[in-house]
Amino acid sequence: TKQNVVEKSGLKEEAGFSIEASAKAFFILSDGLYSNKVKAVVRELSTNAYDAHVEAGCSEKPFEVHLPNSIDSEFRVRDYGVSLSHEDVMHLYTTYFGSNKRNSNSLNGCLGLGSKSPFAYTDQFWVTTYIDGKKRNYVATVDSEGSRLDEYPECDTDEANGFEVGFVVKEEDFSKFKDTAQQVYKYFKTQP
Repeated sequence: TKQNVVEKSGLKEEAGFSIEASAKAFFILSDGLYSNKVKAVVRELSTNAYDAHVEAGCSEKPFEVHLPNSIDSEFRVRDYGVSLSHEDVMHLYTTYFGSNKRNSNSLNGCLGLGSKSPFAYTDQFWVTTYIDGKKRNYVATVDSEGSRLDEYPECDTDEANGFEVGFVVKEEDFSKFKDTAQQVYKYFKTQP
């Protein structure tokens, strides 16, 4: 972090800059930010999965990716790293520029935008957390009012801790996701 020291003289008034939480701002940060939307989603969600494995000390273990096809049209990324608590999901997934990765040089993310990248492709995506024998489901939606995250009832599970994100892909984009995944994953140390 760069530190700037500013000397002031004769100052009459001071105001800090902020961002208004509006539908337009959410659109720019979620959709307008990426020129190649499919590549952004594949890269961002997969990087988050890899980071979760690094945090859990299992960076050599592959995370799972499901590419859309005619039988199952969802794109999904499932990791087996550290999951997120309910509080973290409700805070991190609803806060642009909110990140829990800023205190490590081992992690790729830090801006708090990648988790919202599915909004560049779709108006709705789902998140599932697996943590300490509990499975929690959430649905993120963007509409004319902005974006929101809805929580659904938790249930017991015997699945390993981790995190999954997914959404439905348009049939005409199936091959684009496959081709993009091949391009993106050749740069990953551990292949999904």
